[in-house]
Amino acid sequence: MEEKLRKLGKEMLGAGVTAADPREAIKNNLMLHQGVLEVNGTNRFNLEDYDRILLFGVGKAATPMCQAFEKILKPDAGLVITKKGDEIGLASVESIPVYTAYHPEPRQENVNYSKEILDLVDGIDEHERVLVFLMISGGGSALFCAPPPGISIEDMYKLNELLMKCGANIHEINTIRKHVSQIKGGRFGQRVADKGGMLISLILSDVVGDDLSVIASGPSYKDATTFEDAIGLMKHYKIWDETPGSIRKYINDGLSDPSQEPPRTVPNNVYNYLIGNNLSALYAAKTSAQQAGLKTMILTSQNTGEAKEIAKCVMGIAKEIQDSGNPLEAPVALIMGGEMVVTFDWKDRDGFGPNREFVLRSAMEIQGRKNIVIIAGDTDGVDGDGKAGAIADGCTVERSSLDPQWHLEHHEAEAFFDNLGDSIEYKSMTNVNDVVVVLVGPKE
Repeated sequence: MEEKLRKLGKEMLGAGVTAADPREAIKNNLMLHQGVLEVNGTNRFNLEDYDRILLFGVGKAATPMCQAFEKILKPDAGLVITKKGDEIGLASVESIPVYTAYHPEPRQENVNYSKEILDLVDGIDEHERVLVFLMISGGGSALFCAPPPGISIEDMYKLNELLMKCGANIHEINTIRKHVSQIKGGRFGQRVADKGGMLISLILSDVVGDDLSVIASGPSYKDATTFEDAIGLMKHYKIWDETPGSIRKYINDGLSDPSQEPPRTVPNNVYNYLIGNNLSALYAAKTSAQQAGLKTMILTSQNTGEAKEIAKCVMGIAKEIQDSGNPLEAPVALIMGGEMVVTFDWKDRDGFGPNREFVLRSAMEIQGRKNIVIIAGDTDGVDGDGKAGAIADGCTVERSSLDPQWHLEHHEAEAFFDNLGDSIEYKSMTNVNDVVVVLVGPKE
């Protein structure tokens, strides 16, 4: 039965990744008919009311989002900023230039390309009617980077290094980022509105809980955080004294100048639409399991925490299902998403991977059990370095000649699963976080 469950698990994970495809998200949320563009099924924009259309894309999924957009509507100008590297598949964009920049620490290229976007917005004439589209996806915080005057990119690079290592979560990191920026925290949306433009942001979420003020640091959304919040977090995580002086001065000055705070409201001519998230991927996996005749349960799309500890809890549920039929009787598909983490020394960052560590710890928890299969992967197609995740069952530990405990403690889960041929790898064009599937058959 394990082989059938393993096959189904791979199909379910594949369905989740496919559902996260940004091109499908754009096609499902934009419809053009007789010169009227319907967005998200809720708002309509008559294109005759506008002189020009600008298209911008920022984030790891920026190219497929813009490619899908231009097949529906050709922009007059714009540009795309996406991540250098090959872990996110790039799509060709014909109507506007595509630039690749650095992530997670920004460099001068990021600032240069971001300035081009701002120059295009600032170039809107007061008599023009311009419709501006912004495609937002994960990675936008680093890629779309415009520090305030007096703060160098070298100082921003140093700050981001500190933020990546300090242990803060993404909400906290982006609270700080939003207070050292000309565009984050709704400032870009306000800039477009001040020029008289109409801004439509289409957003793919890589943030647990889908807070629009956090995704890519919310360039077109309202924000409630303060300079005082930013300073408090930097001191809490003990990075304030190490932060470059220019940044500390700017943030300190902001304490006495309310006009520097992010906009507290969204302007009337700025629209934000969430068009894809982790839950949409989980629903696709659920449908795949239901079609195979299994009972299904989505446990959560907001799973966070240490991967190997979460595995103990989830495997406890799987074993309970087999042993007592609670909360459901087997066969069952348990589905979960969110963003697990791995605690590691920064110097050992190569080779770690939350999904792989989750699967390895799970395999250890169900060692010797029949008819339980676990598969987990990150929807961006790379989990730490190289592989997206792994698959395991109750025989995994016995099949391996390697020590699972050693590989877990040394964050070498990839090598463990490579040795068995059980690493999972696929191409993806976006990231909406983890998809975890646990298939539980009858006890033997």
